[in-house]
Amino acid sequence: MKLPWSPSVDTLRRALGLALARRPARAATLALFLAALAFYAMLLPATSTGGTLGLVSLRYLTIGEFLIAVTMSALLSLTVTLGAHGLRQGQRVNPTGTLLGAALALAPSLLCCTPAIPLTITAIASLLPAAGHFGVPIQGWIATHESTLYALAIAAMAWGLLGSARRVLSCVC
Repeated sequence: MKLPWSPSVDTLRRALGLALARRPARAATLALFLAALAFYAMLLPATSTGGTLGLVSLRYLTIGEFLIAVTMSALLSLTVTLGAHGLRQGQRVNPTGTLLGAALALAPSLLCCTPAIPLTITAIASLLPAAGHFGVPIQGWIATHESTLYALAIAAMAWGLLGSARRVLSCVC
């Protein structure tokens, strides 16, 4: 019994088949996946480490964060592979979905418990005396909505992957 694929899944499957047909492409995709996985695995628990990044973060990595890291790493590595394949075929690649997903993926961990927000608020506070007390609510909002931000990041990364797959297939004769 053959299950019908949705058009998007079929598009993705065919595009990845073309992009991963060569052994160097598969090796580069795997290497990028592992590097991105290590990066996300250390970045995602930053809210639990007070903003400290590095191997110490791995002690605080939860199963949920690990699954998010695997998902984001897979989406990122496959999107880059499709983009590289499109460039090899002479097509211009539009990385908007991937960049948006990457920005959303980094925001919660980098902004919640790191000095980025307080330093920014301090710089603003030097110009506007009343702006300094907005730092804690912003960090609290990011920490409260962290899973929503990760879901948005994954959706944006998936959208970028599908867009890259469509572009790869548009230049196939």
